[in-house]
Formats: sequence, C-alpha cells, structure tokens
Amino acid sequence: MYRAQNLLDVALGIEVRFHNWSPLDVNVPRPHGFRVIEEVDGKPCTEWRGDTSGKLAVYLLRKIGLDFFSMIRKLTSILGERPSHLGIKDANAVTSQLIYTRKKSLDEYQEDNFSLRFLGYTQGKLNHTGNMFEIDLIGANQEELRKRVETIVREGVLPAYIGYQRFGTRRPTTHVVGKMLVKGEWCNAVYFILGFPYIWENENIRRFRAHFMDEGNGPCHIPMQERRVLLELRKSGSCVRALKASLVPLKFFVESYQSYLFNRLLSKKLLEGSVNYGDKLTVTVRRERCDKDCRELFDEEGVETLSVPQLGLNLKDLTREAYMRVRGLSLRENTLVFSLDRGMYATILLSEILGGDARNYT
Repeated sequence: MYRAQNLLDVALGIEVRFHNWSPLDVNVPRPHGFRVIEEVDGKPCTEWRGDTSGKLAVYLLRKIGLDFFSMIRKLTSILGERPSHLGIKDANAVTSQLIYTRKKSLDEYQEDNFSLRFLGYTQGKLNHTGNMFEIDLIGANQEELRKRVETIVREGVLPAYIGYQRFGTRRPTTHVVGKMLVKGEWCNAVYFILGFPYIWENENIRRFRAHFMDEGNGPCHIPMQERRVLLELRKSGSCVRALKASLVPLKFFVESYQSYLFNRLLSKKLLEGSVNYGDKLTVTVRRERCDKDCRELFDEEGVETLSVPQLGLNLKDLTREAYMRVRGLSLRENTLVFSLDRGMYATILLSEILGGDARNYT
C-alpha cells in the first residue's frame, strides 16, 4: 500500500494506491474507446425484455458523449415526463442503459448521438447489479500491462473510492462548491461555479472564468450552466438567487462534497490498516453520528452538518463498501474487459493499473 503522489488524487481524497507502479504511456480514445453496458440481474441491459403490460414503460437508451443532466433535460422534452434511471453513466463514453416512465410515449427515437427503443413494461424498479466495461488502451506496453492485469485478477479487489467523474473530470470543483454551500458561503459557491479556470479547459472558457465579473465579458461561448448562473447574478446581484438558477441541482454539489469526505475517510482507514474486505463505511449527515475517524474529518473541514436548510437541501447518510470487486477482468488485445458492482467506478481501476494523471484517460 502506497501514498498517492498525484495532486489530482490527493485533491479528491484518493490518498492510497495498492501498487507503486510507474505511469504507462497509453491513450483511451474517448468516447468510442470507452464502452459501458448497464447490468440488470447480472446480465447486459441490452438483453432485457419486458412484459406486455405493467406500471412502468422501459426504454433502452444508447448515448455517445453526452452528460447526464443534458440528456435528462432532452429526454423529458421527448417523452413528456422526466424519466427515472438506474444509474448515471460516464459522459465521455458510449453507454447503454435502461430508463423508465409512467406511460409509453414512443416505440423508437433516434438522433446523431443517442437513441431510444421501447423494451416493454415492468411492475416495479429493476435490479441494477452493476456495469460492464470495454475500454481500448492504445499504445501501452503490452507486456507490462498484462502483468498488472494479472496482479489485479489475483487480488480481486481495490479500494472503493468514488471516481473522478463525480467531481468533474476536466474541472474537479463540484465538491468545493458543495463545501461552500454547506458552510453558507454563497458567493464563494458562485465563484467556484463561474470562476477558477483550469488549464484543461478550452481557452475561451478559461478567459471567461478569469474575468467573469467584467460586464463586457459576455456569456455567449460558455456552458449553459454557467450562463444561467451568471445572467441571474448580473440581473439580481444576489448570490443566492444565482445559485437557485443553477441547472445542476444544488444537492448534487453537496453530495459531491460528501463523496469527497468518503474518499478521505477510506484513505484514512486504509493507512491505519483498520478496514477489511466486506466492511462498509458511512459518512453521516451530522458530525455527532459519525465514528471517531469521520468526526475528525468533520473537525478538520470545520463543518457540523451536511444539510443546508437555507436552500432546502437535506441529504441522507452515505454508506459504501470499503472495497470493490473486479469481476471478469481480462486483456483482449488492446481492450480491457471487466465488470463492477453498482456504484463502483471504472476510472479507479484504470488509475490503479495505468498510474499518472487520471485526466489523461477520463
């Protein structure tokens, strides 16, 4: 077990690696080289077929390079109601998953980067057991890569960290916004949504973030999320009203902060050697209900609760396995194939095997 050296890992609470492997020079051709298929009852969702009647209409959604919140907004318009889902899939990937609505609206629908197909009805929520992955690794040292895969296969498990995309792959600030909300620092939360440019972003967006308070810095070439928040800020001068204009639910940011605390808690227990396979860890909403290690994190962060009643944000305790199983891991020529249980992140496995900065392959 080794302390993580990468600054991104440490910034997201991912402080421990199982192996001290040097970074591999590899390219994951996103989005087409990162393929995800949702599992239902241990089988690919593409094989699921429903009944001829039931309470819920189920569709197969295939998407390419689309983020979850944009996709849900578009589907709500197409289907006439906001669809429910089993899990949030990687944005920069080719993904297949099931969604469901209270009534059937169509048999098929297709655009350039996504499609819908009606699969039948179900009486209740489906059993989402995990996800299947096929990830192309181009340019890697095949001999070294195979050795590392064989090592992971023998060990079978890795720490169940919450992955990079939960915090923003190119601009990992969602948990920082969440912390500002928890602490009641509304204008700082707005600042971390609009400002704080990252080198990984496009030049126009970096320029906007560096000068977003300048009246002449128009919101024409920025994402819709930032545009909405900025326009409300300029209109009302109120940070709270600007936050409420966010297209991303504010609860998402606070849950991201809770995820960061989970990563830190898991790292702490791994370094202490106080957690075993099969254990579960909990980050409670209130400090007083945490275990000793969790209370210490709350103290370090300077917070007592993760609820934000001023904004109507009430969270649930977050409980996760400490370790994740890696199922069916194999290397087929240049493609890594494996399955993970629900809620586990493929990018954590990639980070362990490939090393280096996760933004190179997320």
